[in-house]
Amino acid sequence: MNKYRANKLREYIENSELIVINSHFKIRLSKELLKKYENNLYKTELDSLKKHIEKINALNIKYPANANPVFYLYIVPDSDFKELLNFSRSSIGGGKPVISYDLDGFNSSYGLSSNMLENTTSSAIQETVNTIHELAHLVHSMFFLGVDRFICEGFAEALPLYTMDYESIFNQHRELLKSLKKEQILSAQELIELGNNQFHAEPLIPNTSCSFELPYISSYLFVRGCLEKIANKFHLNRNEATQKFLEIVKQSECSSQWLVFDIANAIGISGTDLLNKKDMQFDMINYMA
Repeated sequence: MNKYRANKLREYIENSELIVINSHFKIRLSKELLKKYENNLYKTELDSLKKHIEKINALNIKYPANANPVFYLYIVPDSDFKELLNFSRSSIGGGKPVISYDLDGFNSSYGLSSNMLENTTSSAIQETVNTIHELAHLVHSMFFLGVDRFICEGFAEALPLYTMDYESIFNQHRELLKSLKKEQILSAQELIELGNNQFHAEPLIPNTSCSFELPYISSYLFVRGCLEKIANKFHLNRNEATQKFLEIVKQSECSSQWLVFDIANAIGISGTDLLNKKDMQFDMINYMA
């Protein structure tokens, strides 16, 4: 029998300070970190985060029960971020979606170590895509949580790259995709078999984000392919296709392989092909080329 462990993040949030940036964006952090906020050490990154949230809201995604959830940022101390955020990767700082403890928020909040916000001046497109990726996890948390990781990560990549069309200006990423051979791409079945523990891989280009790791690339190409199929089948634009994909996954009662079959049925293609083949994904590379 496993020993009970208190939820440290919940305790941290219960004793946190609340900062209201606006009606769509709120922050929780400790009294100690509040001093850094008041000294404007987070200002550059928070201003950038605010703009990304505004762009996501401009997509006019309709949430279940007509909800109007708030984006919550949980800033945690560098010394405790691995425990508080259940962060397993070797790193001196980082961020990830975590359960939300605020009822007016999304089902997930964005947990981030303090040092990831301090004195940052970079506005490179890689950082922009990566930040929107994390916020995209909050978006899909209102529709689905606990489904296979490749669906979640594929959607998180697709929201900035496809829906918001950052792929058209993210030249380094687009050129990498165009260089891939079909055998390098992972099928949906292979991504399911990876699970959570083996999902991360070395990026194909050193010192880049998860967007350059093959499991994330393969997940993106899968979801992007589904979005294109949805757009063509139902005569939808990118925003509308994104909405439809969220609803398809939400309304499914399936998981893993059966979820892939359910998606295939909804978009009118072979479930066996969608699960095991990579033709659709490779078509997306050719389309971008």
